[in-house]
Amino acid sequence: MTTHTILIADDHPLFRAALQQVIVQRFPGHAVELASDVNALQQLAQGVGAIDLLLLDLHMPGAVGFSALSWFGGHFPAAPVIMISANTHPDTVRRALDHGAAAFLSKSADINDIQSCIEAVMAGQRGLHPGLKSGSSGASLQALDVAEALSTLTPQQFRVASMLVEGLLNKQIAYELDVKEATVKAHMTEIFRKLGVNSRTQAVLALASLSVDPPEDLTAPV
Repeated sequence: MTTHTILIADDHPLFRAALQQVIVQRFPGHAVELASDVNALQQLAQGVGAIDLLLLDLHMPGAVGFSALSWFGGHFPAAPVIMISANTHPDTVRRALDHGAAAFLSKSADINDIQSCIEAVMAGQRGLHPGLKSGSSGASLQALDVAEALSTLTPQQFRVASMLVEGLLNKQIAYELDVKEATVKAHMTEIFRKLGVNSRTQAVLALASLSVDPPEDLTAPV
């Protein structure tokens, strides 16, 4: 008997649990696996069998904007992704769809909308954003090129690239990953090659094209 698996990647325990409950109620025949950061998602995705769906939080620890979406799409092209976020700016929705998300859901969406969206995506529908507007300003050509490069990185190379954006030096990255500094340098060389850059600064600027700035109305004090 084939096991159907739905992955939930979100760093908020309560929201993860709520999504899990929604899925278990409507899709009792599916196994549900949970991840709290990108590293956990990568390990989980590579360890399970067939993946039917990924529910992915936009602002995940270990990701730079749409980088996790890009990596997952490259390694698991048959598994659709529904991106979920409190950041529902129309341009954010448009960029997520441009980068390969099958759908975009607001974290404030009601249970029926979430379940209906999941059913539609698993039935093959794409480009969904229930209750949300999709902007006219989509992903740039540079961002799409960077996303394609990221989709070919190994999980370890992806982590090195993410730490590079955080401003960590090779020695610090080596400590965090518990590897030799020479290993980090080798990863960095491969990252530069795939991104088509020659320096750390150029790599950071390239990766920044995938970042998402929260709209003012989400960051303004209440």
